[in-house]
Amino acid sequence: MPNKNKNKGSKRAKPVKPKVLANNQDLRPVKANKVKHPKQKGVVKPHHVHAVCSITDPFCPAAKNSKWPDGTQGNTLTEQFRGNYTTAGTTSGTNLFCFSPGAPFGFITTSAQAASTCTTTNSFVTYKANSLYATYGDLFRIVSFGVITRCVASATNASGIVTFGTGRPLAGSTVYNLGTELYDEVAVKAIQPGMEFSWISVPRGTGARDFGGASTASGVNLADWTSLIVEIVGPTSGNTLNFEWFVNIEFMANAGNTAITAIAKSNPPTSVSATTSVSKVHSSIGSFIEGGVHVVEQKIADTAKEALDSLMSDPLESIASLFSMF
Repeated sequence: MPNKNKNKGSKRAKPVKPKVLANNQDLRPVKANKVKHPKQKGVVKPHHVHAVCSITDPFCPAAKNSKWPDGTQGNTLTEQFRGNYTTAGTTSGTNLFCFSPGAPFGFITTSAQAASTCTTTNSFVTYKANSLYATYGDLFRIVSFGVITRCVASATNASGIVTFGTGRPLAGSTVYNLGTELYDEVAVKAIQPGMEFSWISVPRGTGARDFGGASTASGVNLADWTSLIVEIVGPTSGNTLNFEWFVNIEFMANAGNTAITAIAKSNPPTSVSATTSVSKVHSSIGSFIEGGVHVVEQKIADTAKEALDSLMSDPLESIASLFSMF
């Protein structure tokens, strides 16, 4: 049978024409552009955030044993002053309070009320009279300080207006006209069931981180930390507001107290990351936070992480030394 598979032969490849280059075209091989990678930042870890919170959030459990990280020579101790005070309505419906930073002083109340004025008492009420610091302490400094205000009035009795102001402390035995004081920050709230409002003291003076002498009614470091002033107008009877305070201090023991100096630990070394982050947290949040402990905790933690993320310098690991005691 005839062979159907005819040999068609192989097709010739078309000749490739040489590429003509322009006279001004660079004949050198093209080098790949180098990819510039951004500098690696320090990795923010949970204990970094926790460390910043311990010295900015006075209500944080870790704040109870916190110290300011500046490498102060010598061993120091810590103590938390914590308590609460409930105010009742007055015949005139006005009231005035001032919560100032100090150890163990103190807050100041009102002894006489009028339609629009209040006279403060002649001395501070101690936050905590029988304390470790009162027995063994010498020089001290405040690490953090804050107050949580809660409405404790019944639904039918919760009425009136409360003004929160932050600034210099009030003086004792002085008449104040409500609504006329000038504060660094101010917030006006209606007194109503379920109200929770938090305030955090902010360092203002250069001596806020210095160790000072034993506090008196006139106070030490009072000018270097903000105080909380509360003006109440409206309630005439029944418990109205409850104030819970947290004062966290670091102090040196009196000479000769060998029993207590044995448990004192060294102050954490200086941490630029910590001090920078704390400043950012204070400037971002301010003194007032709407809500209670959990709201404050979350807000400060979020702000602390943002502050740490924004740091361009390393190492962030230095901040971990704040938790060497845990």
